[in-house]
Amino acid sequence: MGIKNMKRLIKKCLNCSLVVYFFCFLVVISINANAQKNRVNSQPKITFETTSHDYGVIFAGEDGVVDFNFKNEGKSPLIISNIVSSCGCMVVKWSKDPIMPNKKGTIKVAYNTNIIGDIKRSITVSTNDQSQSRIVLILTGKVVAKTK
Repeated sequence: MGIKNMKRLIKKCLNCSLVVYFFCFLVVISINANAQKNRVNSQPKITFETTSHDYGVIFAGEDGVVDFNFKNEGKSPLIISNIVSSCGCMVVKWSKDPIMPNKKGTIKVAYNTNIIGDIKRSITVSTNDQSQSRIVLILTGKVVAKTK
């Protein structure tokens, strides 16, 4: 075998090696992307019907209870780990039990309507939903004194 033939053979081998390496790289990237997609698809997913409530104008002492309904649209249990309100003028209640996939839950907020004035409050919900681990719920409106 001559030197020219040897050089051609080496060049062909290098080209083939590059093609094989490139193909392997694509396969590894594809497998990794699918693994991440499957991991995300198996996570909990919280979806609220609404994330805000406007009381409008209400009179002092009226009912200030609001339900924020949500659903776990994910494929593993949803856990609400904590809820923090922006002031002590609200009492917030929720289930500490995990919300199973495709099940619904409620966060019950009771605003103290004996406080006269504008309502601009928030509730921060912390969950194990990695795509939105914190959701802010908003309360707005105005409390006015009852006229006699």
